[in-house]
Amino acid sequence: MTHPWTRLWMAATVSALALVAPAHAEDAIAQGAVVKIEQQEIYVSVGVQQGASAGAQLRVKRALKLRHPVTRALVEDWIPVGAATITQAGASMSRAVVGELVADVKVGDVVEVYVDRPDAPAPALPPVVVPASTPGPAAPAVDPATAEVVGVFAAQTGQGLDARIAGWERFLSTRPGSPYADAIRRDLDGLRGLREQLRPATSTSDGGVVATVQHLARTRAPAGAAIPLVFVLDQPSAVASAFLHYRPKGARTYRRVMLTRENDIYLRGSIPADVVAPPGVDYFVEVSTPTGRSGVALGTPAEPLAIEIAEPTLLDRFGAAPGMSSVRIAADYQDFATFDDRAGDRTDRVITATVDFTYRLPGAVQSVGVGYGVFAGRGGSEDQAWTDASPLPRSGFHFGYADVEIGMEPKDAPRVPLSFGGKLIAGVGKEGFGLGIEGRFRIGSRDGTNLLLAARTIEEVGFLSDIRFGARPAKDLMIGISVGATNQPIRDDVGVRLGTELEWVGFGNISLILRGSWQGRSVDHGGVGAGGGVGFYW
Repeated sequence: MTHPWTRLWMAATVSALALVAPAHAEDAIAQGAVVKIEQQEIYVSVGVQQGASAGAQLRVKRALKLRHPVTRALVEDWIPVGAATITQAGASMSRAVVGELVADVKVGDVVEVYVDRPDAPAPALPPVVVPASTPGPAAPAVDPATAEVVGVFAAQTGQGLDARIAGWERFLSTRPGSPYADAIRRDLDGLRGLREQLRPATSTSDGGVVATVQHLARTRAPAGAAIPLVFVLDQPSAVASAFLHYRPKGARTYRRVMLTRENDIYLRGSIPADVVAPPGVDYFVEVSTPTGRSGVALGTPAEPLAIEIAEPTLLDRFGAAPGMSSVRIAADYQDFATFDDRAGDRTDRVITATVDFTYRLPGAVQSVGVGYGVFAGRGGSEDQAWTDASPLPRSGFHFGYADVEIGMEPKDAPRVPLSFGGKLIAGVGKEGFGLGIEGRFRIGSRDGTNLLLAARTIEEVGFLSDIRFGARPAKDLMIGISVGATNQPIRDDVGVRLGTELEWVGFGNISLILRGSWQGRSVDHGGVGAGGGVGFYW
């Protein structure tokens, strides 16, 4: 029995001998590169010495490095750029007029020239006799999902960017659950980016109708719920992939999502619930052909299909919805005299604790809430030393409040959200019943980057003003940095306060809050503070 490696060597020997046969395919191709571009002409490093001549066909292509969808190893490939005819051939360089193709050609692109080189027939080779052998071990089995991905990748060799993108988009639309889907999506983003780089600045997408779909369009839908949509292809073979473009009514830009393909003729997708809000939503469908040509199939960006979204009823506004309700429990300790080392009792501190409930709403009224708080303070003077003759003053206030925030989240991404809010405060202190009020103005989203200006005054306690910058550098982390002024706790000397807050939403719908601060009423009279809390979201 012949060893498998022996059979492999013998087969390779046969293949090598076959290459000596008269068909010199590689000898008929001279390869060079584009070295200069001038007007509508290109100069290439292939000339008479390599066999080029005036009238010879010239092919231009560009090297491309891709990652194998299964192994993720780098693979060298190429994409076609165009073709031309050599108009003048020199010893080692030639010139070709490419016309409008000049916008696509880059210096360094590979060129290939077909060279007609008749060869004398080679002498006949003696036949090679391969001894019979028993079958070797079977090749390892490849699962269908891997075989399918490898087949698509292999079929794209030498294809243009548009065709490659269309091929992978078709694969994802029919196999969204493939184990290689995430890797293919990353590769697609890279191919699309490369296409944008190579596309001339003056070029535009086709935009015309390249295929049509049948669709039973809806005219009305409830707010806050995703809208499922189904489309039927008239010519399935003419469509590689399809995208649903959607936007809130009146917005300037569209978002898009790839439609899932079922049984080859059906396209399914949905408009997400977060954009389904009054007065309505617009949408249209774009498709790509197997060659990469794209265009609309239903509606257009200027004349989309429209669905009217009715205003929710009052009961629906306060219905249960994930992330709409929250409760925060927090406490803070602020000491204005930590670093005051002057003689005497310089006590000056404030303690607060609050529990507030907030309910988020869609529309102009963004949130409503209620809460309860306790305030206690001692001191309040930057230079006073407390004695029996001048005893330490104390203040306290138990209060409740109602809160509302009004604004509008813009439908267009470039615009900045703005909102106004406030609290009406009522409570009981040492001097009896007291009232207070808070006003605030927010620039930016409360769940993202924003700037908040707030001011509060309470009869029994004093005033507090605050400028706070908030951001969300990570999905589970929110930070806030603030600076403010206050005459609390007894409406005496004014001090400044610098604070920071970290909120980590790391337990699903539960967050942990950590606060730190420095506050002082003068250079000699300052101190540190700390606080924390917990938040619940549902």
